[in-house]
Amino acid sequence: MGYSNFNSKVVEDVSMENPIDMPVVDFEAMVNGSPEERTKQMDVLDQGFMTYGFVYLSNSSIPQEMVDEAFEWSKRLFALPVDVKLKAKHPAYETPYSHRGYAPQGVGRTTQLLFDADEIEKAQKASAEIKETFELGNGANSELVPNNWVPEADLPGFRAFHERWWIECKNQAESLLKCLGEALNLEDKDLLCKFESQNDAHMSLMHYPEISVEPLHSGKQKRLNAHSDYGCLTMLFQGKVGGLEVHDGEAYKPLVPKHGTVILNVGDMLERQTNGRWKSSLHRVVAPREIMMQESYDPKGTVIDRFSIVYFSQPNADVIIDTLPGCQEPGKWKPNMIGDWDEKITSYDWLHKRYTAEFH
Repeated sequence: MGYSNFNSKVVEDVSMENPIDMPVVDFEAMVNGSPEERTKQMDVLDQGFMTYGFVYLSNSSIPQEMVDEAFEWSKRLFALPVDVKLKAKHPAYETPYSHRGYAPQGVGRTTQLLFDADEIEKAQKASAEIKETFELGNGANSELVPNNWVPEADLPGFRAFHERWWIECKNQAESLLKCLGEALNLEDKDLLCKFESQNDAHMSLMHYPEISVEPLHSGKQKRLNAHSDYGCLTMLFQGKVGGLEVHDGEAYKPLVPKHGTVILNVGDMLERQTNGRWKSSLHRVVAPREIMMQESYDPKGTVIDRFSIVYFSQPNADVIIDTLPGCQEPGKWKPNMIGDWDEKITSYDWLHKRYTAEFH
């Protein structure tokens, strides 16, 4: 069985009204259910990742009250005056560990597998993103780069909460990585966890400000450009406002918010490790589907703010991203990490390659 001809760089830029039929994986049943229940949930996860690269996760280990609090903190952070947020300014990009702190609109523009400087320049001029972000790494590991925090006096309690929040996300991600090992029938079910022993993960707090309807509806602007995620497994926490779309191989379809769930998706590295069995899908953020599908609309209308929080699990910097034992048979999808460069690339080198394009 060979790879499909799907090319994530050349896809139809079309939004469909009907939401993508995304499966829901019950985490509690997958971890603590009967053998039959566990097998069923593993199969749902496997099928979802093979088909879409995405699934909803219900009954996660993170209390909903803490998720709600995380969004309240994000709202308080982004409501601060710009000069206060810039006290934690995102530095000029040098390495993946430069990706820390507050990035105002215009700092970093997402591209998809563009590595030629001229192509990147052209794409970024044509695809402005309307967003601001706050970027975090693992501040508990002294071997990694410290985080760039807003001063405590300007936002008391923000750092303390996010240090607790990080641990909750880390624990959830580790549990999921073990489940992925089981779903793939790896001989060493903890192998993916071992690859991420330093918890060299990344977290993005994202704010898409209120914006006029017209540029989003017409496609002149996007809140987040189409891209695949760079790392291993992504955990996405959505607020109540929609706009996330996933490309299913034919068109972009809405992935609507479902309260009480976390969205999981496959990143480039996990797609490569599974040899294309699981799909690192293109996705983007536009206006909510009820606005995108309107034939007539008030050109003076606005789309309200959108917030999301994303935790990216990533292998240790020196891990070579290669096919996992037992995944030698090529899957349906040609991995994004296979290109005209050395296929035996490390986690660090792939992140650097993609961040360099983003912060060109």
